[in-house]
Amino acid sequence: MIGKRVSGRYKLLEVIGDGGMAIVYRAKDLILDRDVAVKVLRSEFNKDEDFIRRFKREAESATSLNHPNIVSIYDVGEDEEIYFIVMEYVQGKTLKQYIKEHGKISVEESLHIMKQIVSGMAVAHDHGIIHRDIKPHNILITDNGTAKLTDFGIALAITSATITHTNSILGSVHYFSPEQARGGIANAKSDIYSFGAVLYEMVTGRVPFVGDSPVSVALKHLQENVIEPRRLNPEIPQSVENIVLKSLAKNPLKRYDSADELLSDMNSALDPDRMYEQKWNEESEEDEKTKYIPPIVAPPVETPVKKVEAEGEEVKEKKPEKPKKKRNWWLILLLSLLLLGGAGIAAFTMMPSIFYVEEVSVPDVAGEEYVDAFDSLRAEGLEVKRQEVFDPEIEEGLVVRQDPSPGTKVKQEAIVTLFVSKGPEKENMPDVEGYNIEDAKERLKEDGFSQININYEESDSEPEGTVLEQSPDRDEKVTPAETEVTLTVSSGTPTVQVENLIGASEQDVKTFADNAGLTVEFSKEFSDTVEKGRVISQNPSPFRQVEKGATISVVLSDGPESVEEEPPPAEEEPPAEDRTVTKDIEVKVDKKDKREPVTVRIVYSDKNASNEVFVEEQITDKKKYKLPLTIGEGGSASYVVYVNGQEEESETINYDDVKSASGRMSRDDQEGDDGD
Repeated sequence: MIGKRVSGRYKLLEVIGDGGMAIVYRAKDLILDRDVAVKVLRSEFNKDEDFIRRFKREAESATSLNHPNIVSIYDVGEDEEIYFIVMEYVQGKTLKQYIKEHGKISVEESLHIMKQIVSGMAVAHDHGIIHRDIKPHNILITDNGTAKLTDFGIALAITSATITHTNSILGSVHYFSPEQARGGIANAKSDIYSFGAVLYEMVTGRVPFVGDSPVSVALKHLQENVIEPRRLNPEIPQSVENIVLKSLAKNPLKRYDSADELLSDMNSALDPDRMYEQKWNEESEEDEKTKYIPPIVAPPVETPVKKVEAEGEEVKEKKPEKPKKKRNWWLILLLSLLLLGGAGIAAFTMMPSIFYVEEVSVPDVAGEEYVDAFDSLRAEGLEVKRQEVFDPEIEEGLVVRQDPSPGTKVKQEAIVTLFVSKGPEKENMPDVEGYNIEDAKERLKEDGFSQININYEESDSEPEGTVLEQSPDRDEKVTPAETEVTLTVSSGTPTVQVENLIGASEQDVKTFADNAGLTVEFSKEFSDTVEKGRVISQNPSPFRQVEKGATISVVLSDGPESVEEEPPPAEEEPPAEDRTVTKDIEVKVDKKDKREPVTVRIVYSDKNASNEVFVEEQITDKKKYKLPLTIGEGGSASYVVYVNGQEEESETINYDDVKSASGRMSRDDQEGDDGD
């Protein structure tokens, strides 16, 4: 499939994902000239018409979602029985890969990532789109830390298809809601349950339930309660544990009513007044049952008795009135108080332990890891409150101080506040790109940076000593005393060594100039001694160092000049012959760290020059130079080698020494040439 053009528009470049239902390729959109991700369904799904119908419907509905935390779907189509989805290409990794690399993730970072996901989830739910397969595998983390949710709506097509694909189930069962595990219809609250399972894994480093098979895991979602997150990671605030537990409620009615309500709860989870709130419990959320209160019945009222006389007249019979008793209420109240007081005194005397709360001495936990300090205080029956503070000296995660102070007598269940170090307060990395290296080092040292590494790099655009790049980048949050800074510094324009072109052809000169990045200017002169078309002389002279792009001048022979014969001149003594010698000079770098350059400078004097600089450059390793010297009759030539301004080597060569040794030197040179 690599190289294939799907729908004539998307050229598949490389495989970037391989799952149970599809293979994902990085591709080039040839029309819009951008990278995209193309998800191609596996062939076993192509014949299932019900699956294809649902797949198209759900994928097309997801194209309406436009949110920064949802991977955009650009296109859905078919090409020669290849069913594909074209999506936004996201550079980064899945949350599952991120968890595997880091283990459990800090509460702050976990909330930062998942708030982005819930924000996207809320928009999808508002559009009537349920994800149905929220899991770390479907959450992408970009290189700049943005979280994006992908594969919206695809899960419905998979679960509704007649094809059963084991690999598709294995990755999802750890995040199934109970209603999905029993085969019910998933809804927005099912997504909230799956969110809770993902957040559980992030803050504890493990999935909520494990089992020998997908079926056993699904049963645990239905029947078992999760291990409370704070038992696995005591650093989780109670407010965050409550979010996880409420999201993972077995009964959907006990979960958050919506993603918006969940997001609102997450936004305030780390507020100081919430971090130690009462633990959430699914049972405590049950509605209170209506209590039966018996009606108040009035006391019976006596009805007057009627007497009927013989004559038929009705006569009311009156009961004799009882004399009213005078009730002494104050006496009854006084006796009651005396009885209660006596009972209280007896209780204090006989059972003091009922009313007495034991005092404990607050242990000293300063300097300990927070988890160890937490356990020590809880072992004494004390409650613990965590408060994080910056501290330049105490390592991150250790207790800086405590309140009350060690040794203080307090009642059991009293609250002890632990101030836990967040390490030194981080600062923005200063920007020193474009600075001269000395100015950059001074600026960094003033800001507290002591670990500064320097790498040199040739540059055609920036002068020598200019900072080209820096690591860490500017504005990155760093701790100066603990940060190692690396600066890449310009070593100037690159140089090349001019070859000895004397006697070379014009084409040879052009080839050398092209390969070395030089420009060459030709001129011609008549010559009786140099063959036509060959080099008579050059400027700069052989073996000189010049900057790339420099121009060298070369004089070519135009052959002998045609002139009339003249009578031979009077016999004169032939002029003395100049002697030429080439000195091999080797400069060694005696440095432990060869990355630090040294400056080499070679100065020479001969018949044609006086104190002329042959070469001046920086090197990081030993290097050999060939220095040509011309000596006139009775004269001499000399050279001096300086390393970092210090004279390392010098020599003076006399004309007679060269003349007497010329035959031997020629033979040596010939032997050396034969051996090459």
